[in-house]
Amino acid sequence: MLGAGALAAGRLGAGRLGIGALGIEALGGGLSLTACTRTDSSDPLPPDEDVDASVDPDGQVRAAALTRERALLAAYDAALLAPTSSAGLLRRLRAEHAEHLAALGGDPAASPAPSGSPAASATPSPSRARGLTALRAAERSAARGHARDALGASRQLAPLLASLAAAETSHLEALA
Repeated sequence: MLGAGALAAGRLGAGRLGIGALGIEALGGGLSLTACTRTDSSDPLPPDEDVDASVDPDGQVRAAALTRERALLAAYDAALLAPTSSAGLLRRLRAEHAEHLAALGGDPAASPAPSGSPAASATPSPSRARGLTALRAAERSAARGHARDALGASRQLAPLLASLAAAETSHLEALA
C-alpha cells in the first residue's frame, strides 16, 4: 500500500509523481486517501507528460500583474505632479511599486520617477483630494487583481502575487 509514510521515507520519488497520483493506506479498518502533487520543481517532468516547456504557464497572469503595477506607477507619477504635503509618502509608495515591477520581471527603468518636486501645499485642494482618491481606487483594484490571480497562478508565482496584494492593501491604509 502507498501512503504518506512511504513518501516521507523517500521510497517514492515525490518529484516524479504527477498531479493526481493517489496513495491509499489502511488505517484501523478504514481507508484514508492522500493525493500527492509535484513538490520538487527542480525535477524534470517525466518524458510521458505532454507539456510545452517553451510556454510560460503564468505568462498571462504575470502580464496582467505587470500591467497593474505600471498603471500604479503612472498614477503615482500623476499624483506627484500636483503640489502636495504628502509627496514623501507618495515617492516612497511609488518606489515600492517599482520594486514590485522588478520582482515580476519588469524593467523599473522603463518607468523612471518624475524629476523635480512641486512645492507642497498646506491646504488640501480639490484636485489633490481627487488624486488621492484615484490612488486609493487604483491600489484597491490592483490588490483585488493580484489576489484573484494568485488563486490560479503556479506555486512559484502565487506567493509573489499574494504578497503584492497585501502590499497594495497596506498602501491603502497609508493613503487614508
